[in-house]
Amino acid sequence: MAKANSTQSQSACGNDSAHPAGAAPARFSDFPALDPSTEIVVCTPSFDIAEYQGTRAALEAEGVIPAGTDWPKGFDTLYWGDAKFSYWLRRTRPEGHNGPRKQFMHVDWWMLRCDPVNMPSHFVRTAKRIEKELADYVLRHSREGMAAWGRQFDRYLEAKKDEKFQAFKSLIPGIQRPKRGRRTMNAGQLQGSSA
Repeated sequence: MAKANSTQSQSACGNDSAHPAGAAPARFSDFPALDPSTEIVVCTPSFDIAEYQGTRAALEAEGVIPAGTDWPKGFDTLYWGDAKFSYWLRRTRPEGHNGPRKQFMHVDWWMLRCDPVNMPSHFVRTAKRIEKELADYVLRHSREGMAAWGRQFDRYLEAKKDEKFQAFKSLIPGIQRPKRGRRTMNAGQLQGSSA
């Protein structure tokens, strides 16, 4: 597949995916310089799965749809595959648009999903993730994990005291958070406010 020329990436997208707590999906309206008729959205809803969303013209121009593809009608789905991936193409409701599905029957917004052929099932992937989370939790609360946390915290405190390191960090934009709190007032401002 061709590399995307200009895409908007996000960790999850589409109507079938949940967004992380507190995270809103990116929308084209948030990026006025992007033209939805020529751009594609690349989504990664889970491990090793890629989704390309966009107009028919944008997906074809990107080279992710084989030449001569007979596009599905309505909300039908077209399936095909090769040695590495299974693909499916269908019309989808654009992110952030609500209403009955039949209102989007002729909307030019498509989703191409690419699933690895030899990928473990969703159940196996979920079980492995939960198993790793449990092992990490047990380690974190063991003597060894608590000692490692203590060593890490000691390194953090030393770094906070290191004036040269803090001076270096202040040179890098975006690392230091702006100081919060009340603005200081000079003597003239204090006298004016008490009058």
